[in-house]
Amino acid sequence: MYDSSHSIKEKLNYIDNLLSKLENNDRPTVYAILRNEIESLKRQVSDYKSNIKGKEVVGKEDTASKTRYYLKDGSVYVVKHREYKYLYDASSKVVTYEFENGQIERTFENGLKEIRRKDGSIVIKSGPKEFDYIERVR
Repeated sequence: MYDSSHSIKEKLNYIDNLLSKLENNDRPTVYAILRNEIESLKRQVSDYKSNIKGKEVVGKEDTASKTRYYLKDGSVYVVKHREYKYLYDASSKVVTYEFENGQIERTFENGLKEIRRKDGSIVIKSGPKEFDYIERVR
């Protein structure tokens, strides 16, 4: 699965390596820099493709009020007609709800809940009465 923090750390390490080479007068060629970038992009594309393959539908279950899709990686995507959709991601254990009014809620394994409202504001709930509110910046 694509991990942006891993990608950022990889880039920072690469930049540190380049800077140390420049300090030691061991100047890398443009070819070497471009080759490294291409290899990095190939790894990212490969990770993305494997992540997409895991999200292929392998089973479907219909009831009167909802449709449940079973995905190859163990995740479950449910569409409750005219009310909401949700995805349980098996790898991250995150549940994401999308409601008809445009609100999106993500519930994390540690109990933290992120609520993104249609107006662009964000509420982060860390307990029954504990929350942070981020107003949309215009």
